[in-house]
Amino acid sequence: MINTTAGYGRSMRRLRNVRITPATVLAGIALLLALGGTSYAAATLPRNSVTSIQVKDHSLLAKDFKPGQLPRGPAGPAGPAGPAGPAGPAGPAGPAGSAAASKWVLLNPNGSIAAQSGGITVTNHATGQTILDFGSAVNSKLIEASAGFANDAVARGTVVAGPCGGTAEGIACTTGNDTNHVIVRTYNAANTALEDHAAYVAVFG
Repeated sequence: MINTTAGYGRSMRRLRNVRITPATVLAGIALLLALGGTSYAAATLPRNSVTSIQVKDHSLLAKDFKPGQLPRGPAGPAGPAGPAGPAGPAGPAGPAGSAAASKWVLLNPNGSIAAQSGGITVTNHATGQTILDFGSAVNSKLIEASAGFANDAVARGTVVAGPCGGTAEGIACTTGNDTNHVIVRTYNAANTALEDHAAYVAVFG
């Protein structure tokens, strides 16, 4: 049988030997006040009462600040250029050019018109020479003439053309002697005489 009475007596004697000193009491009171004060501060801390003095350096994160509270840092370097975008749609067609900017005519060997741009008529034809009416002054414009093959495939010589009217740019024509007319001359292969041949004549400007 276990004697519990003897064990109880020994415990009581040990408790009577423990002395509670004033220092022990003060330490306990200080501990209680510290714990109670922390709970009070956590529960009743006024809004915006924490200043930089209470904040530990480097303890705050970006999420602890409102947008705009932190100063903006310096701009970083520009990034690499992105890929080119797709080609845009084609633009609208431009206006048609003026039909009067140039006129041309293809002559048959007999001086008749085989084809033309429009507005050109034959005033006179003789062997190797045709006078054309272009409907407006041509003496200050570029006139070009060249050999053609309209019903004409034989060898031929030079083809020349210029304005009528007797101005410095041309010659005086026996018919249609004004600057609206162009005289065209075609030569034989030896360039010794006028001879009927097909020719192109164009006026630019």
